[in-house]
Amino acid sequence: DDSLSEPRIMRNSLDDKRENLLLGSSCLNGEVFEMAANKDDASLEKAISFYDYIEIQPIANYSNLLATHSVSSLDRLKEILRRIIDTSIKLNKLVVATGDVHYLSVKDKKFRDVYINAQGVGGVRHPLYIYNSDLRKRIINPDQHFRTTDEMLDCFKWLNDKKLAKMLVISNSRTIYDMIEYTLPVPEGTYPPIVEGSAEKLTDVCFETAHKMYGENLPEIVDERLKRELESIISNGYAVVYYVSHLLVKKSNEDGYLVGSRGSVGSSFVATMSKITEVNPLAPHYICSKCHHTEFFLDGSVSSGYDLPDKHCPVCDNLMSGDGHNIPFETFLGFNGDKVPDIDLNFSNEYQSKAHAFTKEVFDERHVFRAGTIGTVADKTAFGYVSGYLEEMGLDHISKATKDYLASGCVGIKRTTGQHPGGIIVIPENMDPSSFTPIQYPANDKKSEWMTTHFDFHDIHDNVLKFDILGHVDPTAMRLLYNISNIDPTTIPMNDPKVISLFTSVDELHVDTRVFEEKT
Repeated sequence: DDSLSEPRIMRNSLDDKRENLLLGSSCLNGEVFEMAANKDDASLEKAISFYDYIEIQPIANYSNLLATHSVSSLDRLKEILRRIIDTSIKLNKLVVATGDVHYLSVKDKKFRDVYINAQGVGGVRHPLYIYNSDLRKRIINPDQHFRTTDEMLDCFKWLNDKKLAKMLVISNSRTIYDMIEYTLPVPEGTYPPIVEGSAEKLTDVCFETAHKMYGENLPEIVDERLKRELESIISNGYAVVYYVSHLLVKKSNEDGYLVGSRGSVGSSFVATMSKITEVNPLAPHYICSKCHHTEFFLDGSVSSGYDLPDKHCPVCDNLMSGDGHNIPFETFLGFNGDKVPDIDLNFSNEYQSKAHAFTKEVFDERHVFRAGTIGTVADKTAFGYVSGYLEEMGLDHISKATKDYLASGCVGIKRTTGQHPGGIIVIPENMDPSSFTPIQYPANDKKSEWMTTHFDFHDIHDNVLKFDILGHVDPTAMRLLYNISNIDPTTIPMNDPKVISLFTSVDELHVDTRVFEEKT
């Protein structure tokens, strides 16, 4: 059934929500034009009665109907449009001139010509594509650029009635504008989900980790940094982001898989103490795991704690470890701490689906969705579109510079919708998901385990929470190596001279290089 292959709203659904909607009759593809062209007065009046306003476009917008003889002549087209206007006025319906705009300026039309000729995903053809090759080369596609008021008035001179033309182009347009309330497609502000007690739980987790690492009496630099970050994170409503990320990582670790984190989240000490990231943003320092003695380097003499040579603790003689990378918190959450946190978590590709499913346990599954994406035309695809267009139109002689120009105008056009490979959007339980985005099944598959946001996640990721729960091979490889060696990868020192020497020599691998020398 073709009706299931694309998003549609049933008419009875529109009737139920009519109070907040204004419905227009659309372009030549709408039922009003069809009734005016081919049906009796009663059918046309019934069709017009359903809409709040009726639309007609400039003559040039209907050029394909004349070229394909779907409408027999220009005079016949004018009769159809005049019939729509007169019947609408008779029924006291607003009739308004609209541009059916598909591109901004006249010069952009050549790019749309290419796009009309291109095959879509699955070999689908554009509605304006002409299959007859001879006819296709002769037809000029409709002019659908943005017209000024004067240009629109010129387009309706054929009515021979200036008063009527002004009513269609100016007066009725303003009337419709005045009927529309100011509204936003997505509410302003940030709406993180609510997890009861997340701020307190995050604080407890961070200080528990800090005391385990740095002792009962925290060094001033640790205590100050932790309190400052927590205050900023909690006051801006982001505690839930950190706490749920902590739960996700904890769950994966308990199930035997490490989780990597990437990007600027490593600049957050709260992320370190909640075990979201292994990167420690404090100043480079030594730390003793036994007695918690610390030595910080605050003079800039050391760039990274991983570069510190081995040293025994002056208090208990235990071998201390080096840590700290001297990264300011502002790198992640901005100077005012109000930047929306973007925490990327790299789970094992074997575990990613379980991590996704875990978000449904933490939140109401009716408010958790895969992040939608908009796939656009890339450079090579655009050049292919242009090459195909020029070949079909018999314009193979066009220079490469012109081809490149045409391709540049086709790059970035929406091609398809899809899912972010790891993005999970969470809508607060006390809010309707449709307040932020329509929801759909991927590929219209109602058996799909996940529903997807119809809006591209870039358009709403500053308003609602998005988790990046990505799947990577590295954590899987770490797990397999652990199975083989029984060595916990988190215990491997970062400053092992033998390992570092491998960047310049294979001596520490104890490989007999004579075998390779004989073969070469």
